[in-house]
Amino acid sequence: MEKMGVGIVGTGWVAGEHIRAFNANPHTEVRALCGRQEARVKACAVEAGVRAEVFTDYEKMLAQPGIDIVAIATPPDVHCEQTVAAADAGKHILLEKAMSATLEEARTIRNAVEAAGVRTVVSFVLRWNPLFEIIKAQLADDAIGRVFLGEVDYFHGIGPWYKQYGWNVKKNVGVSSLLSAGCHAVDALRWFMGGEVVEVYQYSTKGGGASFKEYEYDPTSCMICKFSDGRIGKVSSCIECIQPYVFNINLVGTHGTIRNNRIYSKKKFPGQSTWVDVPTVLPDSGDVTHRQATYVAPAVAR
Repeated sequence: MEKMGVGIVGTGWVAGEHIRAFNANPHTEVRALCGRQEARVKACAVEAGVRAEVFTDYEKMLAQPGIDIVAIATPPDVHCEQTVAAADAGKHILLEKAMSATLEEARTIRNAVEAAGVRTVVSFVLRWNPLFEIIKAQLADDAIGRVFLGEVDYFHGIGPWYKQYGWNVKKNVGVSSLLSAGCHAVDALRWFMGGEVVEVYQYSTKGGGASFKEYEYDPTSCMICKFSDGRIGKVSSCIECIQPYVFNINLVGTHGTIRNNRIYSKKKFPGQSTWVDVPTVLPDSGDVTHRQATYVAPAVAR
């Protein structure tokens, strides 16, 4: 099978992870990198150890016949324009979260890729995290029964020490705590519980810490939701916390509970008197190597 050519727009840390993932995949090869500043694009290529054509003009990169897939690793406020252009050029698309900065833009993206008939995936990479795969397998095996309460929390301070801080703090780009980063937790809740959300309510606040004073929106929020069948969920998102990264998962079922990598299920473990701990890679480990390399090919390149 001939390798599919990949073009990546964006030069940050996430772009570097995509480069490594695509080059580790036997079906894909990074052939082009694009960014606003040529020096930064070249530096990105050197750091990732790839020989790829360098572009500062996105349209020119899209015009290359050897590019089959485009990975968009830029801030959310430019996703709509870049995704529509890639779809119109007939390229398959890997789009970084958040999908867009507005609902209208998300719908525009959806319509463009449907019209073009290209394959797309939004980069909710935690779906390929080993713990997520374990939880999905346990739910499929009815280990805890019907989940009627789901809670997922995202606690990860995004301050000036992160390169994305400069744009993440802006209301028209970061938008909200949930969209900026907590969307991983929202996606996890829907991934585990399934079904349609019909009611949503949210409170938000700003802690006011010195390291996070530039945020133009509330960096902390708590959302509760109701599914169409009456089940409920909660997502807390805090990107102004001073602590190590924490991603909590709590799924309460009719005959058991899953709490992160701990399972309580007498159906699975007769006579169980306390939690069963499953040693695995957790979402808040920060390890992305396994999940990046896993999802790229089957989701986009097949």
